[in-house]
Amino acid sequence: MMRHRGVISATRIGTHGPATLDTSSKVKTLPDVFTVACIVLTLCLLGTSYHFYRWLPEPVAPSSSNQFSAARARRHMEDLVSLGVRNVGSQANEIHAKNLLIQKVRAIQATASKELEVELSVQATSGGYYLDFLGGMTHIYHNVSNVIVKVSKRASSSEHAFLINAHYDSSLGAVSASDDAVSCGTMLEALQILTSEPVPMVPEHDIIFLFNGAEETVLQASHGFVTQHPWAKRVKAIYAKVAPYPYGSVVAEDLFQSGLIPSDTDFRIFRDFGHLPGIDTAYYSNGYVYHTEYDIPSAIPDACIQRAGDNLVALVKGVANSPFLAHPGDYKHGKVVFFDFLGLFMVVYPERVGLILNTAVVLVSLCYLYVEVRWSRFSYMLIGAGLVVTLLSWLAAVCVTLVTALGLSLIGRSMSWFSRPHLLLPLYIGPALLAMASIHHCWQLKRAHVSHLMLEKASFLGTLVMWTVLLAVFTALRVPSAFVCVLWVLPPLLSRLLLWEVAQHRLLPPHLAFVLSTVVGVAIPSMLLLQLDAGMAEIFIPITGRSGTVLPPEIPIGLLCVVALFITVPYVTTSVVHMSSHWIRKVGGALIVGGYVLTIGLVAMGMMFPYSGRPDPHPKRLFLQHTDHTLHHLNTSVSHKQSDVFVIAFDYLELDILAEAAPLYRQAREVECQGAYCGLPYYFPVLHFFKRHWHILAPSPLPTEVQLPLLKLSSMVTLPTQSRNLTFDAEFPVRVSMCLAPRHGNRLVSWSLEKFIPLMSSANGVGDCYFVFYARGFGEGKFSFWLELKGREGSNRAGEEAVEIAIFSHHLEPPQSRTPFLEELLRVLPDWVTPISWTTHHASWLF
Repeated sequence: MMRHRGVISATRIGTHGPATLDTSSKVKTLPDVFTVACIVLTLCLLGTSYHFYRWLPEPVAPSSSNQFSAARARRHMEDLVSLGVRNVGSQANEIHAKNLLIQKVRAIQATASKELEVELSVQATSGGYYLDFLGGMTHIYHNVSNVIVKVSKRASSSEHAFLINAHYDSSLGAVSASDDAVSCGTMLEALQILTSEPVPMVPEHDIIFLFNGAEETVLQASHGFVTQHPWAKRVKAIYAKVAPYPYGSVVAEDLFQSGLIPSDTDFRIFRDFGHLPGIDTAYYSNGYVYHTEYDIPSAIPDACIQRAGDNLVALVKGVANSPFLAHPGDYKHGKVVFFDFLGLFMVVYPERVGLILNTAVVLVSLCYLYVEVRWSRFSYMLIGAGLVVTLLSWLAAVCVTLVTALGLSLIGRSMSWFSRPHLLLPLYIGPALLAMASIHHCWQLKRAHVSHLMLEKASFLGTLVMWTVLLAVFTALRVPSAFVCVLWVLPPLLSRLLLWEVAQHRLLPPHLAFVLSTVVGVAIPSMLLLQLDAGMAEIFIPITGRSGTVLPPEIPIGLLCVVALFITVPYVTTSVVHMSSHWIRKVGGALIVGGYVLTIGLVAMGMMFPYSGRPDPHPKRLFLQHTDHTLHHLNTSVSHKQSDVFVIAFDYLELDILAEAAPLYRQAREVECQGAYCGLPYYFPVLHFFKRHWHILAPSPLPTEVQLPLLKLSSMVTLPTQSRNLTFDAEFPVRVSMCLAPRHGNRLVSWSLEKFIPLMSSANGVGDCYFVFYARGFGEGKFSFWLELKGREGSNRAGEEAVEIAIFSHHLEPPQSRTPFLEELLRVLPDWVTPISWTTHHASWLF
C-alpha cells in the first residue's frame, strides 16, 4: 500500500484486475480529542437512554376526581394486603379478600353514572386442565373464586368485550403487594373514575374487570372464567394486569415464551384456552422481593402505580371505543412486532409487514455492499477478513467470559454480583470488551501495510454483513425479535453513507464527519437496546436467586453481559480500536485489566458476599417443609413412617454458605430418591431444577389435628383389552400434589383427569410420575377418579403392585403450618435469608 499526501490508496484484488482505491479522505487515525469525543458522545447517548428508562410521572393528587390517582389506588392495595397472606383455600382469600372486593365494587356501583350499567358477578368454578409449565402438571380445582364486573352502556347491543384481569390471591408466605394486589388496586381506581360523574366514559363495547382468586395455584381461576363464565364468550381482547407511558418489547415476549423465565401468567390461559389476543404486563423491577416477605406496599413507588394506572385508563378508553375490537382487520391474523421508543411512543406493526421490511433491509444492505465493491473498488477479501475478525472477536469475548464464569463457580465464589450488579462491569463486560479489542488490534498489527481507516471500514462492513445474515436467518424463522437486527443494519448504513458523502463534498472536516457518522449511526439502536439490556438485567439477575442448582449462574449472567455488549455498541468498539492512538488503547486496556484483577481478588477472598437483608434486601430464598412420610403396602398396612424437614435452597450456592452462618443446618443430609417423585414433597414439579435434595431429621411428627389425605380403591376391573381399570375415592385437604407412578412394566393408557396422557415429570429419568396439582377454595375435597393401566405380557402377576400413588398435602395456614422444630430452624436464620415454611403430609399407596 502507498500513501500520497494524505490520500489513501490500495491495490484491489478482484475479477477486474488491479485497481486503485481512493477514499479521498484525510482521516488516518483520530486525534485523541476526537476519540474521546466519540466515546463521550456514545456514553451521553446511553446515559440519556437510561434516564428515560428510569423516568416516572408525577403522581396525581387524590383530590383530583376525574384523573387516576396513585394514592387512591394505593389505599385499595393496602386494604387488600392488610388481610395478610391470601393462599387459595384460606379464609383470608376465600372470605375476607373476596368480600372486600365485593364491598368496594358495590360502592362504585352506587356512584356510577346513570348512563352506564355496572354489573357484578361472583363465580365459584371447578374444572381441570394440563399445563406444560415447569415439569408439566395436570390441574384439578374445586370452587375457586372470581369477582367479575361488567361495564356497559345502558341498552347496549354490543356483543364484544374488552377484558382486564388481575389476581387477588397471594403467593406462598407473602402478602404479594406487587403480585398482584397493586393491580387490583389499580383496576378498582380505574373502574371508579371511568364510571363516575361528572365525566364518565360511555363505551361502545363492554368492559369486563376480572379479579381472579386463584392465579398462584398456576392460573386456575382464569381457566374457570374463560371456559365456563357466560361473559367470557363476549371477550375479543384481554389485558392481563394492567398508553401515555408505553414500555414494552416483543423481545421480552419471545424470551418469556421460550421458557427461559420460570414464571407464567393468566395470559397463557386466555390465549391457549380462550384463543384470545391481548397484552401481558407485570411489575418486574426489584425482582429480589418477588414472592417473598419483602413484597410489601412500601416497595412500590406511587409513580409506578401512576404510570400503570394512566396507561390502563388510556388503553380502556381507546380499546372499548375502537372499531378494531369488533373488526380487527389487518391485526386479526398472526403476531405483531412492537417496541417502545424511549417510553415516548410505541412502534407496532403486523408480523407480515415485518417480513416485508426485514427483506427490504436485507436487500438494501446487499446493494450497499455490492456498490462498495463494484464502484468504490473495495475488495471482497478485505470485507471477508473484516467479517472473520469480527466473529473471532465475539468468540474471544465469549471465551473470556466462560473462563471467568467457570473459574468463579469452581472456587465456590458464585453470585458476588447478586446484590451488587455493578460488579458485572469489571467482571464480565470490561474483559469481553478488551478481548474484542485485542483481536482487532492483532489484525491491525498483522496488516500493518493497510491503513487504519481501511481496516476500520473492513470491520464495519464485516459487522454489517454479520447483522444482515442474522436478520435474514431470523426473518426466515419468523422471529419477531428480528427488528433488533434491522436497527443494526439500516441506521449505521445510512449514517455512514450520508455523512461520508457530506465529508467528500468538504462540508464537514473529515475527523468530525467520521465521529458523527459513527455516533449518529449507533444513536437510535444503542439508546433503544440499552433499555432492553437494563430490563433483561433487572429480570434475570434476581431470577438466579430462584432458578435452581443445576446450572452455575455465572454462565448465563456472563453470557447475558456479552450479548448486551454485542447488541449495544457493536460498531463503536471497532471504530475506536482501529482509529484511536496507542496511548488511548493502552490507558483503556490498563483500566480494564486493573478493574478485573481488583474485582477478582476481592471476590476470591470472599469480600463480596452475595446476599443482603433490610433495608435493601437481596435475600437468599429458602423453603422449609416439616414432612411426615407414611408409606402404605399393598394390603394398605403402614410399612414405613418418618418425620423430617425438607430444605430447598433455590440458588446455586445451596446450603454450604448457610451452614457457616447457622450451624444447625449442618445436620442437613442429602435425600436418596425412593418412590414416586423420589418421595420429595415439592409443591410444584420442579425436581429437575435441583441437582441435590436436602432434609434434616425431625425429633417429632406433625400435630395430629392436621387433616390427612384419604385414598380408597373402590373397584378394579380387568377389561377385554387386558388392561385394568382402577377407580378411587379420594378426600383431599385444600392443597395437594399427587404423583402417579406406574410400576413393573405397566403404563397409563387412559384416565379420567384429562382427555390425553401427558408427559411424565422427572429429572433425567429419576422419580418419573404423572404430576397432578389439586386446589380448592371452599367445600369438601371429596371426588373420584379412575386410571386404566396396561402392562407388558406377563407383567400383571398376583401380588405385584401396578401403580404407586403418592399424595403430598400442604398445610399453609397457622397453627397447622407451624411446629416447634420449624420455629427453631427459622429462629437461627440470618437476616439475609427469606424463608417460607409450612407442613406437609406425604402418604404413599401401592395398588
